[in-house]
Amino acid sequence: MSNSYRIVTIDSLKKIHQNNSYSNIVINNDIKQLDENFHNMYRKSVLGVIENIYFLDYVINKFSSTKTKKLQTEILITLRLAIYQMFFLENSKEFVIVNESVEYIKKKLNIKASKFVNAILRNILRNKEQILTDIEKLDSVNTRIEYLSIKYSYPNWLIKNFINQFGEDKVEEVLIKNNEEAKLNIRINTTKISRDELRNKLEKKGIKCIDCNIAQKGMILENIVNLEKLDEYKNGLFSIQSESSMLVGQILNPKEDSLIIDVCAAPGGKTMDVAERLNNTGNVISRDLYEHKVKLIKNDIKRLELKNVSAEVFDASSFDSNLENKADYCIVDVPCSGLGIIRRKPEIKYNRQELDSNNLFDIQYKILVNASKYLKLNGELVYSTCTTNKKENIEIINYFVKHNQNFKLVDITDETNNIFNTSKDGYIEIFPHLHDMDGFFVAKFRKTML
Repeated sequence: MSNSYRIVTIDSLKKIHQNNSYSNIVINNDIKQLDENFHNMYRKSVLGVIENIYFLDYVINKFSSTKTKKLQTEILITLRLAIYQMFFLENSKEFVIVNESVEYIKKKLNIKASKFVNAILRNILRNKEQILTDIEKLDSVNTRIEYLSIKYSYPNWLIKNFINQFGEDKVEEVLIKNNEEAKLNIRINTTKISRDELRNKLEKKGIKCIDCNIAQKGMILENIVNLEKLDEYKNGLFSIQSESSMLVGQILNPKEDSLIIDVCAAPGGKTMDVAERLNNTGNVISRDLYEHKVKLIKNDIKRLELKNVSAEVFDASSFDSNLENKADYCIVDVPCSGLGIIRRKPEIKYNRQELDSNNLFDIQYKILVNASKYLKLNGELVYSTCTTNKKENIEIINYFVKHNQNFKLVDITDETNNIFNTSKDGYIEIFPHLHDMDGFFVAKFRKTML
C-alpha cells in the first residue's frame, strides 16, 4: 500500500465530507493523481468509507474519548479510512494500515495527534471480533432499526421507508444490495459500431465484456482501468451509462426523422442514446437548467460525432410555447430523491433529509405536464426517475393519467424483454435487490387527442 494512495484518498474523503461534493465527481478528478495500480483500491476505499460511515463512527466512538462530532476532520477521516480497511478489505495488512495512518497524522498535524490515532487503532485491532459481536447483539426486537442503521450505515428514517415499501423480512436484503459496488455499464454508439464488433475490440485488450440482460445496446465491462483513455472511448464508440438508464431510450423506441425533446437532459446519456437510435436523422433538443451541465452535453455530442443534437439551457419547470404540439417524442427524466442509485453515490444516504415528498411531487408533476404539451397527436413520452420511492413514481403517473385523460399508458412488454409483470400496464419498477440494476422507474405515455 502506498502513502501517496492514502494521502489522495483522505484528501478526496475530506472534500466529500466538508463540501458535500458528489463522490463520483471527486473520484473522477482525484484518481488522475495516482498510478493506475492504485485506481481500483482508491475507488473502492473512497466509496467504501462513505457507504459505511455509521459503522465506522460507531467503532471510533467506542474507543475514542473524543467523539466523532468533535474530532478534527483530519483525524476523523484518517480513522474512518483505516477502520474501513481493517474491517472490509480482504487480506489487508492491519499493522501497515496503522503505521501509515499514524505517520500521515504525524506529518499533517503533530506527534500528540499521531499517538492518539495510534492508541485508538491498536485498541480496535485487539477488540475487532468483540466489536462485531457487540453489533450483532443489537439485533433484538426493540433495537432492530438501530442494529440495521449501524451495521449497514443508513439513517433510521430511510430504513423505515424501505420497511414500509419492501417489508421487514426483505429490508436487510435491500440494504445489503444497495451497499454493493455497482457494475460498470457502457452503451454502444450504434452509428459507429455494433455491439459484437466493439466486444471483439475490447476483448483483444484483455477487457471482459458481458452483454446486458435487457439493454440491447449495453455491455458490462470488467478488468478495466482508465476506461476514458481507451481509443474506443475517445473515438466515440461507446459511452458510460447504466443499464437502467439505457432502458429509457429503448422504451421510447423512436422512429427515424423524429423530433425529440429531452427536458432534463444532464449528464446527457439519454439524449445521446436516442440520437444514436435516430441514426443521425431527425433532431434531438437536449435541455438542462445549468450552463456547466449543458457544456458537458455539448462535449459528448462532439466526442460521439452526432449531427442531430442541439443542447441549450432551459428550465423544464417553465413552459416553452414555441414547442407546443411540435414534438414526436419527449424524455422526462425528472429531478428526484435518487434512492435507486445509492450504490453509485452512497452519500445520498446521508445528504437526503427525510423525504419532502410533496415538494418533489409538485416539481416533478409540473415538468411532466409542461413536457406533455410539447407532443403532437399520437406523440409519445417517457417519464423516468432514478428512485424507488413510490410517491415519485407510480403515484405521480396515476395522478397524471387521472387529470390528463388525453394520455394513455402504452404496453412496453416488447421493449423490456417481457421481464417485468407491469410492462403491459405501461411502466416498470427496477430494484437493485431484485434485478441487480440501478433502482429506476420508467413509464411510457401516448397522446391520444389534442
